[in-house]
Amino acid sequence: MKLKIYIILAILCSVNLTGCKKFLERDSPTATTDDKFWKLESDLRGNLDGIYGGLPSGALNYGIPYFSWMPLEGLSDNMVFKANYLGDVNSAPLGLTTSSSGIYDNYYRTSYSYIRKASRFLQLYSTAYVQDPKIKERYAAEARSLRAFYHLILWLYYGPIPIVNHPLSATDANPPRSTQDDVIKFVSSELLAAIPNLPDSYTENDNYRFSKGTCYSLLSILYLNAKDYPKAIQYSKMVMDNKAQYGYDLHKAAAAGVNSYADLFSYNGITSKERIIFRKGANPEAFFRQASRSLSGQAVTSPTGSFVNTFETRQGKTIQELGADSLAIYTKQPTYHNNRDPRLTTSVLVPNEVFLGKNFNPFDPSASNSDRIGQTFATQTGFLSKKYVDPSDISRPYSGGLGFFVIRYAEIVLNYAEALIENGDDQNPDVLTSINLIRNRAGMPDATAAQYNTQEKLRALLRRERRVEFGLEGKRIFDIHRWKIGEQTLNGPVYGAYDPNSQSPFLTETRRFLTNRDYLWPIPQAEMNANPNMVQNPGW
Repeated sequence: MKLKIYIILAILCSVNLTGCKKFLERDSPTATTDDKFWKLESDLRGNLDGIYGGLPSGALNYGIPYFSWMPLEGLSDNMVFKANYLGDVNSAPLGLTTSSSGIYDNYYRTSYSYIRKASRFLQLYSTAYVQDPKIKERYAAEARSLRAFYHLILWLYYGPIPIVNHPLSATDANPPRSTQDDVIKFVSSELLAAIPNLPDSYTENDNYRFSKGTCYSLLSILYLNAKDYPKAIQYSKMVMDNKAQYGYDLHKAAAAGVNSYADLFSYNGITSKERIIFRKGANPEAFFRQASRSLSGQAVTSPTGSFVNTFETRQGKTIQELGADSLAIYTKQPTYHNNRDPRLTTSVLVPNEVFLGKNFNPFDPSASNSDRIGQTFATQTGFLSKKYVDPSDISRPYSGGLGFFVIRYAEIVLNYAEALIENGDDQNPDVLTSINLIRNRAGMPDATAAQYNTQEKLRALLRRERRVEFGLEGKRIFDIHRWKIGEQTLNGPVYGAYDPNSQSPFLTETRRFLTNRDYLWPIPQAEMNANPNMVQNPGW
């Protein structure tokens, strides 16, 4: 709930409205009050699992739809998202949202509801009986690290936000925004405080829980985005140096001849070592939401031509550096002679590709073509997303069993390389070694020191690798904000696939990005109205 809601309820208590105190203290699904609920280990586990419920999901989570990260890729230059739900993701890139728009309010409100759950847990867990006191403290460490995670993601979207480290009461009804330094310090201290009581790893049944490696990975992400590169290097390397201890590694397909990157987003990825934060079963509608209409899908995620053109050839060349003739060929036929980075065909369905027996032809103008570009529940760019679209889900498009990687080990490897580059240590051999680990896993050749011999060239390589490696997973917007490239990537016309009818790339929409506003989401207007101490982000 919004920060203010619980305060209002607390104030009502002060006028002796019967039952208000009990309402505020009900965390059990059966509405049991504190004096009866926080007694058993099962109470703690049930409540703790509820705090995990706010972690991002994949294609769609109806319970908390704005926590579905894959549609949020539509806020970036990787995708155009069109659907009759999450409407703000359609309109935000066009500059049409306001501080009252649902996306900003829902994400803010729901995040704080999970922060409140974690704070309640940490306030009351000590009253429960748990036979093993170390397990009891582990539960508290999980709640503490989850609370840090929710603050971290709020900070990435909104900038410095109020720190909430206890259940709010009438005496602290209107918390002001914290400073940037205070948010960073709080998230860091929470994670570091949790680490001693967390295990290195879990059994498979409990693998979704936060561990030591999870916390160190979150510290890597925190400090990279804070541009504290020495600490980002420190914590990224800590995860990499201890990957065996934490059970991490890049995913490798068990079957010979199977591309390991593609395998990662199949059902084999459910038990992958690449999991750092992974939500089991969090992509049940990935097929239905993303597959073409001719396969009974809704086709709501349409990759952009800019994203497709980022993928190199199999020889490790960008299509832009090949010259005008080659660029024209690959623009018309993105997978020409099957000579592109294999991550392209894993991520994107291109025109005239046959998938599950259906020829995807968005530029066939006939009325009988259900995949015709621009229709409701059809591609908007001429491309469709294939990530997590497992062919075996065609018989169960609404109820697949795929999970979703919130954070995977590849991100930490690339965090390390980026932090080295930005810290001025770009000639450290670890930079190319780390980047090449990611490239080689996907079937791409090494990037060499002869090719990438300056900080500027290495930065361009690193940014390209992050884009193609994590494309369509919902993280691109964080990179755009961190690198301050919104003016170049989120402003102006968005083109899709080559349209043979017009003999030019298809113009999908024209976007608007305001430098003095759009690097941060606005504080929701409802929160501004409720809290006189709140300060709005610039431009909103």
